[in-house]
Amino acid sequence: MMQVELIPQLTKAKIVEINDTAVRVSIQGRLGVITVPLRWVITEKELQPGQEVEFYFSYMNVR
Repeated sequence: MMQVELIPQLTKAKIVEINDTAVRVSIQGRLGVITVPLRWVITEKELQPGQEVEFYFSYMNVR
């Protein structure tokens, strides 16, 4: 099995869509779009399309 040290990187993104259960963000640098549950978003601010967000991103390790 391949052993690689996974080091999460702070990544910037912009909110493109919000619904009742999730938020969709476009990752800076044309890395794509991801959708995450609202419960994963930690903030006291009201979410709005166009807001910039930051999160830690890492490669996936398949076992």
